[in-house]
Amino acid sequence: MNITSFEFALFFAAILPLNWILRRWAAPYRVFLLLASYVFYASFNAKFLLILLVFSFLTWFFAVVFAETSDLRFRRFCMILYVAFSLGMLIFFKYYEMLYISADWLFRSVSVENPVPLLDVIMPIGISFFTFQGMSYAIDVYREPAKVERSLIEVFCFISFFPTILSGPILRAGNFLPQLKNNKVEPVDFTRAFYLLTRGLIKKIIISSYLSEHIVRATFGAPEGFSSAAVLVGVLSYSAQIYCDFSGYSDLAQGIALLMGFNVPDNFNAPYISQSLRDFWRRWHITFSVWLRDYLYISLGGNRKGRTRKFVNLIATMGLGGLWHGAAYNFLVWGFIHGFGLVGNHLIMEYRKGRAAARAAAGILPPSGPTASGMAWATLCWLTTFSYVTVAWVFFGAEDAGKAVDILRRIAAWDPSGAGFRPTCLVLVGLVLAVQLLNWSGRDVFRRGFEWLPMPLQGLALGIAATLILKLGPDGVLPFIYFQF
Repeated sequence: MNITSFEFALFFAAILPLNWILRRWAAPYRVFLLLASYVFYASFNAKFLLILLVFSFLTWFFAVVFAETSDLRFRRFCMILYVAFSLGMLIFFKYYEMLYISADWLFRSVSVENPVPLLDVIMPIGISFFTFQGMSYAIDVYREPAKVERSLIEVFCFISFFPTILSGPILRAGNFLPQLKNNKVEPVDFTRAFYLLTRGLIKKIIISSYLSEHIVRATFGAPEGFSSAAVLVGVLSYSAQIYCDFSGYSDLAQGIALLMGFNVPDNFNAPYISQSLRDFWRRWHITFSVWLRDYLYISLGGNRKGRTRKFVNLIATMGLGGLWHGAAYNFLVWGFIHGFGLVGNHLIMEYRKGRAAARAAAGILPPSGPTASGMAWATLCWLTTFSYVTVAWVFFGAEDAGKAVDILRRIAAWDPSGAGFRPTCLVLVGLVLAVQLLNWSGRDVFRRGFEWLPMPLQGLALGIAATLILKLGPDGVLPFIYFQF
């Protein structure tokens, strides 16, 4: 039941009135929300529901243990046990095939038969997201026992909340649970919700699907059949596609949650205007970046154990963050590209800070206003950052690391022979960049043209707009890219 499907529209139309009718009664509402989330999740594969239930129960159970136990050694043992189970579950379902192939290669290299059986393991949809979401709650309680939530059903609702369970944003219990406990029927900003839904549909169905259909899949699949210019446009198009695809889902999740009375955190903030990799990761997949910082980077020591250790922690964090995205070594390469890039970013910043301090000590003050050299430097930083991120995306989107190298080689050859590209693709890439660089969201225009309508007419207008968007998109819109993670 894809959230861009007609089936989901019927499902949501049925549960939205019940959501507001039951909201004022705590117990029935929690049961209703949990059942709605489980029906949605089971629509993909009912067998996966058991995994979600077991993980949710163990998360609740261990969090209560962390809160109730004063013995530090036992608490630490329980935390190790919980993390081992959570990551073990994730590794088994997500990385079994990858680990089997690696082990098989190692055994064959020493002429030994592989004793590990090859199992047909199907990865539960959204497992990366609900696992990280549950782990964040349990770790928070381990660090601060007062944050425990003893209600089993509320923890279950938090982990399985259906608008975000498939591809985020990754929720925090400290933000979600107070909203769940609020039984008052609060006024909903329908205009903002409808704006988010419309923007999400446009990003996914019109822009992302068009770029995937008309250039990305073809150039990434067989770069040798296209001119170097077409492959370059394909790579640029993938940067636009993955942004529109993933941020489009986040917009839809926010809009759906808002209609139900829940505020979901932003996941994107114009990432392609970034002038450094540090800034990019403050703007791209924000809830995941913050998760990596709070629960992995800081746990590894962060920047508390010296400069060299800080850089090692950065590289390790980004490498593991890359591998989180998929069971293939090209994702690991993508993570390391960003990890080493962040180290370089830190070194440049340290150099510039030292130089600025030396100039200040010599009595040389920086200009009070914008200068031509400052604007040129900002432009160079933006261009360098966007180019670096775009090259890294090749390893993310390619079938494997070898195919990614083939794509980059085809661009470097600058060979005009081969198939070309549709100019519309380049126009759409330019549009995606221009909207971010000009800081134009269209929200105010949408609000002025929409909020004067009575609420029933707003819903009708949204339905008409969604129908038109679906008609403009290709037949059989592909699933969201991040569903596979």
